[in-house]
Amino acid sequence: MSIIQWCNSLLVKKRDPYLSAAASFFFPGLGQVYCGRIFRGIVFLLPAFLLMLLDYFYGFAGSYRGMNLWVLFATPINQTVQLVVRIIATYDAYNIARTTETDKSDKQFNNLGIT
Repeated sequence: MSIIQWCNSLLVKKRDPYLSAAASFFFPGLGQVYCGRIFRGIVFLLPAFLLMLLDYFYGFAGSYRGMNLWVLFATPINQTVQLVVRIIATYDAYNIARTTETDKSDKQFNNLGIT
């Protein structure tokens, strides 16, 4: 089985929208990968990973270099942006799973000649 066939098989399977949304909320991009949209999952994963890295850096920079004022403002802004990214990724993963399910049923009806 080639990679293209494997990716196509991921797109055809029925996906649970709630599981996809939950996976994407806890780990942004995972719900998109679960639905077979690997590139889209990576697009959501990169900003989430970079924001988590910045949050990690702010914690150490504030405690060791005396940048407490910077950390006081940067950390809440960073965590708010992380939450927004998670909410957008969750909404997108839910819609992808729901749309994939609808598209699959439409294709089945069209194969039977029902319009």
